[in-house]
Amino acid sequence: MKFARTTLAALAAGAMALSLAGCGNNSGVDANGNVTLEFFANNTEDVYKPLLTGFQKKNPKIKIKFSTTTGAQAGYQQTLQTRISGGRLPDVFIAPPEQLPALVKAHAVKDLTSESFMDRIGDTNKEQSSVDGKVWTMSISSWSNAMAYNKDLLAKAGYDKLPETWDEFLDMLVKLKQAGVKEPYLEPKGGLGAPVEGWLGAESKGQSQTIDQQISDKKTTFEKAYSPLYAKWEELIKKGVMGSNVTGLGDDQVRTEFVNGRLAVMPSGYWDVNTFNGAKNLNYSFGLYPKLKASDESFAPGSADSGYAISAKLSGEKLKAAEKFLDYISSPEGLKTAQDALGSIPSTKNFTPQLDEKFKEPYEQYIKKGNIYLNSIGWDITGRSTLRGATYSELAQVALGKESPVQAGKNLDAKLATLR
Repeated sequence: MKFARTTLAALAAGAMALSLAGCGNNSGVDANGNVTLEFFANNTEDVYKPLLTGFQKKNPKIKIKFSTTTGAQAGYQQTLQTRISGGRLPDVFIAPPEQLPALVKAHAVKDLTSESFMDRIGDTNKEQSSVDGKVWTMSISSWSNAMAYNKDLLAKAGYDKLPETWDEFLDMLVKLKQAGVKEPYLEPKGGLGAPVEGWLGAESKGQSQTIDQQISDKKTTFEKAYSPLYAKWEELIKKGVMGSNVTGLGDDQVRTEFVNGRLAVMPSGYWDVNTFNGAKNLNYSFGLYPKLKASDESFAPGSADSGYAISAKLSGEKLKAAEKFLDYISSPEGLKTAQDALGSIPSTKNFTPQLDEKFKEPYEQYIKKGNIYLNSIGWDITGRSTLRGATYSELAQVALGKESPVQAGKNLDAKLATLR
């Protein structure tokens, strides 16, 4: 899973905060023709404020009322699922790809296929935003994990960059531990098994279906496909280079260890660049995910970003306002603002992003080549987010020594059977 793409903090009190109660209707247009749009997002108000301010300067008669939820990405998805079930969606919201089939099935989102602003969107992003041949969300960017590493800590073990293969990577982590580095490597509880997803991408390369599509179509199983990879990941625990305490570490806790110079390597991404660059005395860079075999192509967790969706309930002036909002977001000005504020990498036809040089190698290998993989996209079920959450829960049990990688695979097969 994308690690620490955003941490969802409690919504700060202020003019843009609101309750979602009563969302998704066509009230909010006053006697003077001023329109109020409700926007529910998977990041904090401070992060989105530059984008919203830019839009409202160009559209002074449209006010954006912003809200989010507390917790990690899974918390946002849980809240959104509750809104789907209760028919109380906001006017505009971020729709994770795992939940898009459910949104379409519930007739909750507007078909964006023929909207003029969609001509700017890249084909890969459109494909991920599609269900039944129609495009339902506007995804303006793509994300990819990469391995962030502390160059000073690696130097203690005689390394100036990350090794290419998993065995070599493990050897480096052991040497770091021996050199006195307290935390050679950490993953957050909401992103356990990040290398596994990359390995699944490498194994899927050249096949007519991804590994997870094959699981979904009953051509293979989690036990057969995932358990051997989980066993490789478990070596982190067995070799003592990552403790079972990761099962209780949140995104921010892992990031803080890295920023403060105590953690050598962590799964990260471009969204962390501003934080890392602002850290005092942090000498860092980004590298590629280690491959299981030297002959493999390096893949990382990643996909097109979650897209902006418009409630299917909107009409009249509110619908026009929502369409103007998406048109602005996908404009060069909006895309540049989104890149700077959200740490996203725009992947549209009308904008070329300027990236920090330290992220050049992951960008070239993953985003430009398309060597990114998200397991849940391959699952033809409505409970994608539930099953994805189960993969982290099962790996937590493996890390704690409470079950084997084989049992974890079997449990995932059983979970999938309940979601079909």
